[in-house]
Amino acid sequence: MSLPLHRQSRARGFTLIEMMVVVVIVGILATLAVIGVRKYILASKSNEAIHMIGSIKAAQEGYKAETFQYLNASTNITTFYPKDPGEYKSAWNNPSHPDFNNWNTLGVEAGGPVQFGYACVAGVGGTDNPPSALGTKTTVPIPTANGEPWYVVRASSDFDGDSVDSVYISSNSTSEIYFEGEGE
Repeated sequence: MSLPLHRQSRARGFTLIEMMVVVVIVGILATLAVIGVRKYILASKSNEAIHMIGSIKAAQEGYKAETFQYLNASTNITTFYPKDPGEYKSAWNNPSHPDFNNWNTLGVEAGGPVQFGYACVAGVGGTDNPPSALGTKTTVPIPTANGEPWYVVRASSDFDGDSVDSVYISSNSTSEIYFEGEGE
């Protein structure tokens, strides 16, 4: 016994509504995947700044253990090594940079090209003033006691070329790394 013709065609295919539901579900899953991948990429880029700031802080403490002061590795807090903040990575060793010798003396090494530009200024409280304009809205603890050495380290990058930087800052008086504009 065979089924009528209209029942046979219904059993073999999908309705338009079923196909639309499948397309919507696939679209939602694709959107979630894109968001997840973007977060993963931004987190990996941010990890560079956190790692390098930790390396700079360790190098500064090593330098202080030998010389009883921190090294002023940058001309100022907005002179970035090895490059100005931008969208592209660059090699860590940049002999043409005016602060190359200071960074070389500090002994910080990157495992490869870097996305961020780094600045590290240092001085002695009471005679040298820590930078007041750090480029973030966050107040970073900076010691200013007379005779106490200090340093401030800053990492900055413009991931998407919109002139808004991701900024990471720390100092010798805190183990925290403050950030603003993560993923900008």
